[in-house]
Amino acid sequence: MEETQYTVSERRQADRIGAWEIALAAVVLAACLLGGLALADWQTPEPIVGVLRFGAEIDFASADQLVSLLEIARQDSHIAALVLEVSSPGGYATSSETIFYSLLNFRNAKPLVVVVDGLAASGGYYMAAAGNRIYAPPSSYVGNVGTRGGRPTDPSLAPNELSSGPYKLEGGSRFEQIHQLDLVRDAFVNNVVAQRSQAEINPLKLSAAELAEARIYLGSEALALGLIDGEGSRSEGIAAAAALADLTDYQILDVPAYLGVPQIGAVPDPAAAQALLTHAPPGTIFMLDSRIPFPEAALPQALRHLRKPRSGAGDLLRDGYAANVPSPTNFADALAPASTQP
Repeated sequence: MEETQYTVSERRQADRIGAWEIALAAVVLAACLLGGLALADWQTPEPIVGVLRFGAEIDFASADQLVSLLEIARQDSHIAALVLEVSSPGGYATSSETIFYSLLNFRNAKPLVVVVDGLAASGGYYMAAAGNRIYAPPSSYVGNVGTRGGRPTDPSLAPNELSSGPYKLEGGSRFEQIHQLDLVRDAFVNNVVAQRSQAEINPLKLSAAELAEARIYLGSEALALGLIDGEGSRSEGIAAAAALADLTDYQILDVPAYLGVPQIGAVPDPAAAQALLTHAPPGTIFMLDSRIPFPEAALPQALRHLRKPRSGAGDLLRDGYAANVPSPTNFADALAPASTQP
């Protein structure tokens, strides 16, 4: 009997010790779990809203650099959204189209918000049209949807070489060159209409024919016409990108600095844009701000006596566009209509 009582007492004591141990183990386990979560949160970086600035004319080099950065950013798991800051008068049509489709590819993977910094004209606006959202200050310049090219020439034969066909040197008749210019313009217009007519916040209110007039609008006008989604700058763009990516906690990083690569191009200026026209291959089609004049075509020596340039025009083109423009604060100011400049 005594042995039975003793056994029961021991069992009760063992049960009490077991419950205490279980409670302690639970507390330790909870502490370890909370500590592990805190450590993981501390060691795991916050998602990134990347900021990428494109402030250059669109040519083969700048387009290649931008496309490469977009692909790296698209594959980087830490970058959750991108804000593309555009300050560009446009450039080559082929390069502008390449950038547009690369931006659409990025947008299919992650949110893309475009912010206009002063100027997004022609090919510069083509870039912007690929974004989920477009923001621009009220005084910025937006639009100029269209194409440009040098005056087409009739087929000719070079005196010091042979060619296998009548269009080998020029690529086609002047009428075919004009037709090609129209085809590229139509693709530009149709892509802008397709993107902006489906905009969630502020759909396009212009017809394709009206858009093809290639007008340049102030940011406030562009908002009323559905060319952009809102007035704002980088701050509004970052907030919109974070919202589209469903982010509440995030860090903001400059993409080139984050990736350890150089910035894209330099701040554009009228002289650089003029050089783009001067050094372009023959027959190049441009998506470039139409306020930038083409360089004066040189006449053969035997015909130069027939030229009667308008007073002052020769000096403007000969001495360079930039030399005749007052030092502006940015590219958009240099190209602004006289009535809008102070």
